[in-house]
Amino acid sequence: MIPVFDDCALLIIDMQEKLLSTLDDEIRAQLVRNVDILIELAKDTQSAIFYTEQNPAKLGGTIPELAEKLKDAIRVEKMSFSCMGEPDFCDKVCPHIPQSLIIVGVEAHICVLMTALDLIAEDEEEEINLFVPVDGVASRKKANWKNAIMQMANLGVITTNTETLVYQAVEEAGTDMFRKFSKLLK
Repeated sequence: MIPVFDDCALLIIDMQEKLLSTLDDEIRAQLVRNVDILIELAKDTQSAIFYTEQNPAKLGGTIPELAEKLKDAIRVEKMSFSCMGEPDFCDKVCPHIPQSLIIVGVEAHICVLMTALDLIAEDEEEEINLFVPVDGVASRKKANWKNAIMQMANLGVITTNTETLVYQAVEEAGTDMFRKFSKLLK
């Protein structure tokens, strides 16, 4: 299944320094790069962008390299691990969740997984297609990341990757969008 980019949003979960600092440096760098690319893609496809921060008073805000690109996005502070458990998220974001929702962030086996599970449970009409790029989510331990990806896939989340999402949106070579993203993906 391909996201409907005319009716799509990006949800970025808890890309905060204290959470990211627990990741292997290479995994962290790849994750930040991929989330950055998906922010650019969301902007270019005029998709809504939502982002959360888990207990920012204790864990700090979104990392600066992403925060500067999220000035126009809808931000929600949360204490609940699942975004859906946060009333502010339900008020600010839920009414605007489109047909296709791409979810990225940390940690895959906690906040990302719990949010995806709750979105599936709340979507009684099965109107929302959830996409999780496996290289757009991470956990401290690889086994936890693998387990989260497996659980989400088994429950109907479309697991994909950043490059596939980009080329599904671009659709053809030779365009300005193709040239922009082919450079970003190198």
